[in-house]
Amino acid sequence: MRSRIIALGVIAGFGTLLSVILVLAGLPEQTATQEVMLELSALPLSVALAAGDLILLERAVRHPGPRGRRVLLGGALLSAVGLALVALAYLTGPRGLVQFGQFLIFLGLGAVLLVAIRLQADTHRSAVSFADAGPLSPQSADRPDVAPSTQDGPL
Repeated sequence: MRSRIIALGVIAGFGTLLSVILVLAGLPEQTATQEVMLELSALPLSVALAAGDLILLERAVRHPGPRGRRVLLGGALLSAVGLALVALAYLTGPRGLVQFGQFLIFLGLGAVLLVAIRLQADTHRSAVSFADAGPLSPQSADRPDVAPSTQDGPL
C-alpha cells in the first residue's frame, strides 16, 4: 500500500509539473501548437487530482455507504464523459467542447474528492469549557496559584 501511495504521489507531482510547463510553453499563443498546449494544460492537472483522490481513498479509514458509492460512481462517470468530450472535440467536433469537457472532468474529480475527504479519520478534539480554566477575574492575577504564568512570573 505504501509503495502505491508513493507512486501516486510521484504521478501527482509530475502531472502538476507538466501542467505548469504546458502553460508556460503555450502562454504566448502565437501558433496553433501553443494554443493546443494551453488548452490541454489542464489534463495533466486533472491526472494529478485523480492521483490525489486515489491516495485519499487508499488511506480512507471508513468505507463509503450507499450514497458515497453513488457519488464516487457518478464522479467517475462524469469525468469519463468529460474526457470523451475532450477527445471528441479534438478528433471530430468543435474545439469549444474542450473547455466544457475539462469542466466535467474537474467536476467529477471534485465530487470524488469530497467523498474521499469524508472517509478520512475524524479528528477528535476534546471540548474545553470555562470551568476547566479556573477563576477568571482581575483579582486572580494577584494569586499565582490560579493565574497563568511563564517562567518569568505571572502574565
